[in-house]
Amino acid sequence: MKVHYSVILSAICLQVFSAQAQTEQWSSVTGAATLEQFMSGLKAERDLPGGKKQTAEYKPDGTGILHAWGDSFARTWKVKGDDQICFTAENEITCVKLEKNNKDAKLYRVQNVSDKKYHEFTVTNQLALAKDKAPDVGNNGGPAAVSAEEMAAKLANPNSPLATLNLKLQYRTFDGDLATASDQSSMTLLFQPSFPFSLDNGDVIFFRPAIPAISGQPVFNAGTSSFESESGLGDISFDLAYGRTTKDGMIYAGGIISSMPTATNDSLSHQRWTMGPEFLLGKITKNYVIGAFPNHQWDVGGPGTAEVNLTSAQLFFTYLPGGGWNVGSAPSLSHDHVTNESTVPLNLSVGKTVMWDGRPWKLGLEINYYVDKPDAFGPDWFIGINIGPVVENMLASWFK
Repeated sequence: MKVHYSVILSAICLQVFSAQAQTEQWSSVTGAATLEQFMSGLKAERDLPGGKKQTAEYKPDGTGILHAWGDSFARTWKVKGDDQICFTAENEITCVKLEKNNKDAKLYRVQNVSDKKYHEFTVTNQLALAKDKAPDVGNNGGPAAVSAEEMAAKLANPNSPLATLNLKLQYRTFDGDLATASDQSSMTLLFQPSFPFSLDNGDVIFFRPAIPAISGQPVFNAGTSSFESESGLGDISFDLAYGRTTKDGMIYAGGIISSMPTATNDSLSHQRWTMGPEFLLGKITKNYVIGAFPNHQWDVGGPGTAEVNLTSAQLFFTYLPGGGWNVGSAPSLSHDHVTNESTVPLNLSVGKTVMWDGRPWKLGLEINYYVDKPDAFGPDWFIGINIGPVVENMLASWFK
């Protein structure tokens, strides 16, 4: 096959002219004063799943703030040399070079210094909007995107204003003096969403229901001296509390906790309404969260005759090593004042916050071993898998 040199020459010329045209279409924006002027007062928007947006605002003093998922995240920026703008989000630093389009005065693009990728956007009245769908930055975050590490720190705070839909799959084994107690086990799927209401002063009002679906719960039949397996919806509980996180990292909250006799099987319920106070005291820093969350419940009515007088407390310590990871312990202790028996577990938990298609998900695994439990029958081991996507708080939006 003959190849005409004229064809090859034409192809080379076409490539050269195309590259030249592409270069001439964009001009670098340089000079420290010019870049500082461009950034001062700039806002940037980025689409979130569900059609919502996260918005970053950058001030002339080099500080900034990103609003996303009902919370705020700190940002800083500075000009490096005479041709780079560097953004800092937690431990992530992103540096870009800015170019403007020679044919469209509103069209700009930035090139990420680390991966050399370009991103085009328009600027109108100091509002930057992505020309096309903004690229997925994954777990690292960016100037107008939350990182997994930032979300992990926010979600570790019990007073977080982030709304989550938590699903917890819990497997339990049992032990005790009753015959075949050590052969028993059960599975619970707990739906425990959190709907915080952020106030203008930064405080938060929480509403957190807990809806259990129980499978294979062992119930002792005194008549046959054996266990029977029961399944169904359990009692729904909830708490309503007012929380505050101070500037020095102290965490406070107080409210009520209650449960309703909603179980579909009488064997899965004490058939009593309960209510009582709850409190929270803790401390949060960049690398850890520590505190205690005690409560007490009494029976206040209902069709059953059981007496409820129960004190519980969750002690929690969470270490945040970075990268969206968390490691810690959050045992839930309880003492039944009617039977004068306690349940005390040793707890270990590990989790990671990840960003999937721009949405934060908190994933976790926990294990309990009960060092103290009722003598006749009580939990022995507990293994839980937790999944919690961050969502828009639809309840809060109704009151705005």
